[in-house]
Amino acid sequence: MSTKQYRLPDLLRDWPWIRDLSHYYAEAKEESSQWVSSFHPFDERGQRRFDACDLNLLASLTYSRRSQDFVRAACDLMNFYFVYDEYTDVADPVVARELANVVITAMKNPEVEASSNSGHFLGDMTREFWKRAASLARPGSPCLKHFVDTSEAYLTAVTREAEDRANQTVHSIKDYLTLRRDTCGARPTLALIEFGLDLPEEVTSHPVVVSLREAAVDLIILVNDMHSYQREISCGLASHNIITPIMKDFNLDLQGALDWLGTYTDGVVSKFLSDLSNVPSFNNEDLEERVWTYVDGLGQWVRGNDDWSYEAKRYHGDDGLVVKETRMISIKPRWGNYLRLQEEVVAEEEVVEVVPKAPVETSHPSRDEQEGRLPVSEPCSEFSSPMLSLPDFVLRMEVRTWWSWVVDGVMVKSALMQLPPWKLQN
Repeated sequence: MSTKQYRLPDLLRDWPWIRDLSHYYAEAKEESSQWVSSFHPFDERGQRRFDACDLNLLASLTYSRRSQDFVRAACDLMNFYFVYDEYTDVADPVVARELANVVITAMKNPEVEASSNSGHFLGDMTREFWKRAASLARPGSPCLKHFVDTSEAYLTAVTREAEDRANQTVHSIKDYLTLRRDTCGARPTLALIEFGLDLPEEVTSHPVVVSLREAAVDLIILVNDMHSYQREISCGLASHNIITPIMKDFNLDLQGALDWLGTYTDGVVSKFLSDLSNVPSFNNEDLEERVWTYVDGLGQWVRGNDDWSYEAKRYHGDDGLVVKETRMISIKPRWGNYLRLQEEVVAEEEVVEVVPKAPVETSHPSRDEQEGRLPVSEPCSEFSSPMLSLPDFVLRMEVRTWWSWVVDGVMVKSALMQLPPWKLQN
């Protein structure tokens, strides 16, 4: 039996911005990658998989028309965000709150060095990034406050996400989007576009500009959640992905949820494009040029986020460009959090020991032939783990998502009770 495939909607088929890679990509990547590795956030294996995500490519596709110094700072920001996410994704609410406080304190007091005894490397990363980024803006520029305020909201929301994860909370679509608009980090990410443009509050707070910015935030969420769903299932984080609330709210299977997502996204795209024709004139040629640089930055961020999702290896591995061409994916096990790779290996070994195997009869196809076996492996990696059938994988990931599991050599949660009504497969 062939593995079931699902069709991804082309969320940006009507988006007028095209792929645009910064001329400074290679140099900024080298510098920022060395900067990240100097903090040793992961072990050697985790660092290799983090590097394969190429967050420098994300920054160079999304801030592609800015200066070399800007692109370098943007690479640092993208790398920092994803390191922070890896740590908070496995943190309980108390630890997540402590990490948020470390970063907020460092951003608000960048000149105060962390104590070697009590400091966390995330605080040092924040200080160094913020000093570099702040140099791109005029002292006292509104963009600096915008970035700090939206960053604090992001860090606070990530703590709320940790609480929801601990409580196994699944929100409605409306409530999910309200929280996700902060947990995705898109608001401070888009605030960075303002750096160097010296936009007054009358511009950034204008209703049309606000509407454009919020639509861009939603499009970043929708594109990211579509691409990241497979990985988040592997990490046990699928409850904080819009696909799960869609399936729950409308009792849809995965393909139905993806189709719903495509239709919903069409409306957000239409709203953004409609607002473009209503961008106000500020009767100042120089200011209007800077305004349109900002608006162009919003549009390019949405496009670059989608391009990176196919081209880097975080979500689709080596298959990204094929997925982009065919729009077809199959749900396959993926390595999860970069801090827990050894646990992933142990977990897979434990699961294989308890998966029942049907006897092989010469006159009938084996269970492997009937259901198909999928290798649990990371693209471009010499590491691999044992093989699971797709149904066994789906079942295990559902249990892991909704009841959570802890690995101490064995699974400590064994009673399945009742699975949720939404399934990956009919």
